[in-house]
Amino acid sequence: MAVVSNLNTKQTPLVTAGSTGAQSVKFIQAPRVYIKAADAVATPYALKSGGSLPTGWTDLGVVNGLAKVTYTKSTKDARTGLEQVLRGQYIDKKTGMVEADLAQFDDTVMALLTGLTASVVTSGSIVTFGMGQESIVSKAILLVAQNVLDGKEVQFYNPSAFINLAYNYSGDEMGVKLTANMPFFTFNGNDTMYVQSHFA
Repeated sequence: MAVVSNLNTKQTPLVTAGSTGAQSVKFIQAPRVYIKAADAVATPYALKSGGSLPTGWTDLGVVNGLAKVTYTKSTKDARTGLEQVLRGQYIDKKTGMVEADLAQFDDTVMALLTGLTASVVTSGSIVTFGMGQESIVSKAILLVAQNVLDGKEVQFYNPSAFINLAYNYSGDEMGVKLTANMPFFTFNGNDTMYVQSHFA
């Protein structure tokens, strides 16, 4: 019996070129998170960042590990009768979220994520934040994830995400965990949770 060798056994990647060129074998992301004041009109960043700071955005610094992007649709069944026969299915809830562990636990990052103004007690010495006074911060968010294997870039954008923070620990390091919940907005005439752009 001959050994079978084909697309099925080798799991050969897609060879068809898409709009961004050859398809990535794997997407191993190198992430960076940027924010700015909420956009009144949705305006995704139209350029590949290529590892540079996108114009008009503020960098949140080092991201430990990966940034987690969540997009889920929970569904419910429409069933009838004693035997609960499945007649249809509909979407009950959509959730979109970005989570990232930020390493630079410093005054700039804290001010941006809380919306609090730091009070300088002694110049160059003590900066005070009244944690617990802050509300939910609403800002435009841009997550840039570059594939370290082939340089392709994917950007996730929301014009007015609800941003929250929590303290985060990794080994002997203390940082902050950013959580951005994505409300719907109008884009190209449709309700959208976020815009995902691919760049070759």
